[in-house]
Amino acid sequence: MRKGQNPAKSGVKAYQPRRLGIATLIYIPVQEGYFEQSLEIFKIHLASLHQYTLEPFDYLVFDNGSCPEVKRELEALHEQGLIDWLVLSEQNLGKTGALNMILPGMPNEWVCFADSDMLFREGWLEACWKIETTFPNCGMIGAQIVFPDWEVDRGNSSFRQSQDPRFRFSQEKAPDWIVEEYCTARGASEERTQAYREMLLDKVLAVESGVEAYLGGNSHQQFLARREVLQRILPLPSGLQLSREQDTYQDRRIDELGLLHLTTTRPYLYHMGNTIDAGIVPEVNRLHLQGRPEDGAVQKTKQKKNLIWKTLAWLGQKPRSRRMLLRLYNNLYEIFSS
Repeated sequence: MRKGQNPAKSGVKAYQPRRLGIATLIYIPVQEGYFEQSLEIFKIHLASLHQYTLEPFDYLVFDNGSCPEVKRELEALHEQGLIDWLVLSEQNLGKTGALNMILPGMPNEWVCFADSDMLFREGWLEACWKIETTFPNCGMIGAQIVFPDWEVDRGNSSFRQSQDPRFRFSQEKAPDWIVEEYCTARGASEERTQAYREMLLDKVLAVESGVEAYLGGNSHQQFLARREVLQRILPLPSGLQLSREQDTYQDRRIDELGLLHLTTTRPYLYHMGNTIDAGIVPEVNRLHLQGRPEDGAVQKTKQKKNLIWKTLAWLGQKPRSRRMLLRLYNNLYEIFSS
């Protein structure tokens, strides 16, 4: 039996979401092996996001089936106010399956998604807003060129063929330092690195303001879009935990809708992966972290230069041995994560 009246009925106002909402997806099933440094990587992501996003925002974390220890860490961060909305899933829904829950639920006018291993850099949001206010009909904006994504999605072709005198189109190779940074972070082979060096990217320049962007070239690791646009491309296909084809489905839908998919011409994010690369330690040290990365984490990165690591890296370049190593890794992963 109800006694009295719920105080909420007395005109208490509901929370009004901010213009910008940012969401990430985290999956750390164990804290060993491949995932040993993943929680620390996420905390660096979290610190960089708060430090370099100057506009107020709501932040959502979707845990996609992590181990209990990681869930408790996330709950502690939520209690500290570093996470606004925390969703805990017992099962791994896959990346696009989780996005099918995250994106419709974000109440903000603008929604940014970023993988939990992405390091944000100063000016990322300001650069995205410049693109949005400069170019018409923006559907999706990225803050880092992802070369494999550009192979799949080169942006809206009709805009590239535009005769609008306000815009000038050209093709260019990405600066060497951008290619090197991208390939080092992902452990790309020399063959792939050389292919990206030679890749011609389509660029658009706004003549009056000087703002420029690449057409296409960013989808699955980070994107910024209006909520109403994201509603039009959902649901995403979600049969697998991770799938390049499912991950880039949104690119095709954006193009089919006649909307632009644009990317900043310099990387405002860095893909950390699952280890702390020695090259980004100076950037990490500039962040206001609750705790600095342990010396051991950096030491582990340096140890990768030993003979065993070099041998495995060499074998990984050979198609046949690479397949064998991947099968071994998958079998070990099934054993230790079960």
